[in-house]
Amino acid sequence: MRSTLPATRVRQRLAPRFALTLLAAVAVPLPNAVLGCPFCPTALAPTLGEQLSLADVAAVVALKSSTPAAGERAGQSVFEIIRLIKSDDKSPRPGQLVTIDIARETPAGSTELWFGSTRGKSVDWTMRVPAGEPVIRYLVDAPARETPMADRLAFYVRHLEHAEDSIADDAFREFAAAKFEDVKSAANSFPRDKVREWLSNEKTLLSRRGLYGLMLGLCGSAEDAGFLEQIIAIETDEIRFGIDGILGGYLYMTGEPGMRFVDEHKINDPKTPFAETYAAMQALRFLWTYGSERVPKPRILESMRRLIDRPALCDIVINDLGRWKDWTLQDRLMELYGTKDYDLPSIKRAIIRYMIASTKDVASEDAGDPPAHVVTG
Repeated sequence: MRSTLPATRVRQRLAPRFALTLLAAVAVPLPNAVLGCPFCPTALAPTLGEQLSLADVAAVVALKSSTPAAGERAGQSVFEIIRLIKSDDKSPRPGQLVTIDIARETPAGSTELWFGSTRGKSVDWTMRVPAGEPVIRYLVDAPARETPMADRLAFYVRHLEHAEDSIADDAFREFAAAKFEDVKSAANSFPRDKVREWLSNEKTLLSRRGLYGLMLGLCGSAEDAGFLEQIIAIETDEIRFGIDGILGGYLYMTGEPGMRFVDEHKINDPKTPFAETYAAMQALRFLWTYGSERVPKPRILESMRRLIDRPALCDIVINDLGRWKDWTLQDRLMELYGTKDYDLPSIKRAIIRYMIASTKDVASEDAGDPPAHVVTG
């Protein structure tokens, strides 16, 4: 199916394994349920709220003057403390001047947010962030860290795609750091129509598309399911960053009917491009960890087993099925071991690990009859 919906993509002229590495670089691994948003990038900078909570002192400062470096003399800048956002008894006071050994190129009067820790009688300023009045107001208005996550995210969702880039980035990082359960708890506050607009807009940053797909899956309607299907069904040989989150949100919203749709468009056809099938696998992992009340685990296993037919994904799938204690593939894997498309060290190792694990997963003697796979395998 060809769609007129915009779909931000990256040209894929890469070997599948390189594409896998590229996709994994911007995705959160799913097995550990305590990690943040399942479809957001990892290793993001701390949010302003996190920095504020960790700091002993936080201040708004304004540049008074700046002297560039000359010869062996380092450049310097003089700032005035304008306002304290967080303080203790060792904090500087408004009006106090602070000199740093860095020459600022911004105009006099430019404001920054400084975060610091008290060391003896002084403050060690560990983080300095350029910040105009909108950013300062955003930080001051943000809920305290002890506020329930649903309420905190309800605040930050209003600032996603904010006109001020630094605010939009920070709000996104708050979502990226949130657990799925917390994102789900805030779904009633998501602006459904705006989320659809963000997904349709080619200017939306690639790194945010997975989150927005998940959000629409949590807050959307049957109409939105059709919208997501149009995106999912696009035929492309290009890498589409965020399609894993779109698939995950769609499956969480639709359950069994959505599973059939994804099987048809991303899993069953061996000609489906690697990156698209890998994204579908990530969505199945997400369902296993977070969505078994939406799609029963036996149904998730049914779709995951079909990916054994894709040698480029086979070792990953075998490892997942072993971790999920699905031992129904012993005979099939023995047949595949060392055959033409499966004669790769990574696949052989995965099959061997699976077989060893399956023989160790045996009930104790007093626990009744052994599982069927122990008897027949």
